[in-house]
Amino acid sequence: MAQRTDLESQRSKPPARSPAPGSKSQPAEIAAFLAQASATAQVAGAGRLIFALDATMSRQPTWDLACQLQAEMFRAAGRVGGLSVQLVYYRGNGEAKASAWAADATALARSMAAISCHGGLTQIAAGEPARLMGYPVLIAEDMPDIAAGAFAIAFGD
Repeated sequence: MAQRTDLESQRSKPPARSPAPGSKSQPAEIAAFLAQASATAQVAGAGRLIFALDATMSRQPTWDLACQLQAEMFRAAGRVGGLSVQLVYYRGNGEAKASAWAADATALARSMAAISCHGGLTQIAAGEPARLMGYPVLIAEDMPDIAAGAFAIAFGD
């Protein structure tokens, strides 16, 4: 389990009061901001995320909203950069498909929009262990926060 750094502790504090509109920051404030920004941990390499979707007919009533929200998520991920996403979805009777890996927000949104809901039984059943492509899925509610208002996604086999 990682320990919080001083920078992470500062992030969890309420933000300082903003100066009045039109006022200029003092040189010491600018230097402190730049020092804090340069101390932010950088992750080397590119990340990959499998985004799994239930595209059975039970999801149809909210599918358009989900497509819109996911397109916004893909655009936000694109602004950060370094994240490739693969859409994995299941629908119908035992049908499961996966898109190609993509880092372009427009391509991801287009892939999401091309998925349609089909009739069939959902592959998520109450009382059954959660699985994705045959692998167990665990939601760890006790995972420590990486920063205030940020969420971690960890996976592996």
